[in-house]
Amino acid sequence: MLDRRSFLALAGSTLLARTSARADAAVPASVTIAYEDPGRAIAADFIGLSYESALVAAPDYFTPDNYSLLGLIRALGARGIIRIGGNTSERTAWETGAASQTGRYVITPAAVDRLAAFMSALDWRLIHGLNLADNTPERAANEAAYVARALGSKLIAFQIGNEPDGFGRWSAVRPASYDVQAFVAEWRKFHAAIHARVPDARFAGPDVAAETDWIKAFADAEPENLVLLTRHYYAAGPATDQGVTLPKLLGSAAQIEPVLRKLEGFGRTYRLPYRIAETNSVYAGGRPGVSDTLGAALWGAELMFQVAAAGGAGVNFHGGPDKVYTPIAGSAAPHHAQPLHYGMLLFAQAARGALVPARLKADLNLASFAARADDGSLRVWAALRGGFRNAARRAEPGGRDRTDVRRREHRCIRPLGTCGPRNATVRERARSRRCTRSERGSRAAATLIRNFVPRSRRP
Repeated sequence: MLDRRSFLALAGSTLLARTSARADAAVPASVTIAYEDPGRAIAADFIGLSYESALVAAPDYFTPDNYSLLGLIRALGARGIIRIGGNTSERTAWETGAASQTGRYVITPAAVDRLAAFMSALDWRLIHGLNLADNTPERAANEAAYVARALGSKLIAFQIGNEPDGFGRWSAVRPASYDVQAFVAEWRKFHAAIHARVPDARFAGPDVAAETDWIKAFADAEPENLVLLTRHYYAAGPATDQGVTLPKLLGSAAQIEPVLRKLEGFGRTYRLPYRIAETNSVYAGGRPGVSDTLGAALWGAELMFQVAAAGGAGVNFHGGPDKVYTPIAGSAAPHHAQPLHYGMLLFAQAARGALVPARLKADLNLASFAARADDGSLRVWAALRGGFRNAARRAEPGGRDRTDVRRREHRCIRPLGTCGPRNATVRERARSRRCTRSERGSRAAATLIRNFVPRSRRP
């Protein structure tokens, strides 16, 4: 029975079954929830998307009449954050005239106006990335000034540079000796130029890929108007690595925990929120058969719960029309949802209010989180990380509850449509076709959401 003044124990609330040739054997699991715990508040704009700067230069992507893209983003939540940056930000050029630049993604006032109109159609806000790798402070300041005027209150902050910890390594835009001190010195020059043009400009950073300790050195420099600490995270990669498999992805949850502990500590030390500003399953665009499966959707949902439990301000999943792992696919309308989009929807439905401690006891490889909504209702999410084909459930909490159980196979995405959930919309069904056995993931996963209404709230 759910009681505000006691722990909630759900003994045997989730039974996940092994598939055998003849029969399924039930395996019990229990979740004990500290309902009265204050928990960790989940930011209203926790959900986010990350896109390449090249898409801002494109004439037909971020436009106010791209209704299918707008609709799929709105479906993720009334509020959220879009981050612009990525590797192509290193090859952008701000241009107010008619001059063209070979090998560059030219950002013009017209392109920013389109982006601003697109954002006006959403109740989401934006982090705008500026080119640090191959740019001048003056040109960056000119771009920032126009972006600030066009976006207005929709603009959260500017990020100067993308993955600067790679400048002296994989991107090779700086000498191999390039370190965090060199980055901070360079960043300060850009910051000063932007601040002179936009005195109230806010900043996020350092947007590193792997060197978490760069965040401390960056924050220690006390940049003026720094409002958000940012880092990237990819569970595996590169996409060409044949050793990257779906079971490995589903079993990768533990590897981000040390990073989150550091970020959580930095947040307390510097009294700043932190955000995973770019993330996805497999870096370098995603791996087919891994990043485009519903198993990746469960991986994404669990990652969001992990970040929220560690006090993070949000997660931005990287995407775009040329990427296997993208949450939203299609280079032109109509766009359509990929599996990761469903994982984000799962989180949006389950994670409301505050996450409260949930202690899981099971012999299976399960993940479990609990969220207490503002109205006092409780949602418990449990997911099997792989190895079983069927899911069954039995719950006897003693109170009125609503259950949403999905049984899904990890199915890949074909170019012509989505091989996806059976409860897809009519339009999604019309665009889909069945996958062959060889295209399906080698394992299946199950996810369960239970919603409990406290006694005092029952009609």
